[in-house]
Amino acid sequence: MKTLAVLSLKGGVGKTTTSLYLATVAAQAGQAVTIVDADSEHSAHRWAAHAQLPFEVVQGEPDRLARQVKAAQAGDRIVIIDTPPNSRELLLRAGGLADIALVPVAPTGLEVDRLRPTLELLADLQAQREDLDVAVLLTRYNPRRRLAREAEEALEGLPVLKARIRELEAYKAAFGGLPNDLDEYTAVWKELQE
Repeated sequence: MKTLAVLSLKGGVGKTTTSLYLATVAAQAGQAVTIVDADSEHSAHRWAAHAQLPFEVVQGEPDRLARQVKAAQAGDRIVIIDTPPNSRELLLRAGGLADIALVPVAPTGLEVDRLRPTLELLADLQAQREDLDVAVLLTRYNPRRRLAREAEEALEGLPVLKARIRELEAYKAAFGGLPNDLDEYTAVWKELQE
């Protein structure tokens, strides 16, 4: 995998947190990593401004995204594209550049329902690019909640990763620092590598 796009049409699902944590895991494994922050809020870029990170974060420009990703791939770097919510155009553009499209979703009825349009766009993209892998990542997961179990049932048959990202205060408090508590994201990274 050279390029991973973390995307969803739904906001607040953990795209930036997932991007930063996976980049940290990859960097600690010895990989050179660049995050291309294509979100207009530039949360990943702002996070990097407050932290000493073991990878590069560049501010993405929608009209130059393909060129930015290609430049970042030089020297066998892994590129992670952090995308905005509610932008079909950027979702398709980032997905078209990626080897894997990772779709974070929280296990609630609303979020699972809002997942469908994202997966429809990605299925259309896969019709053009059969080599694009799509994976769904459950975030803010609490196995004791009924909603989590119901969400898992609703997602049956979809390419849902086995790894789960629990609802931890450590993730909420991580902004502006070096991500730690990496075990769950390490499991996600290993599963993506497979």
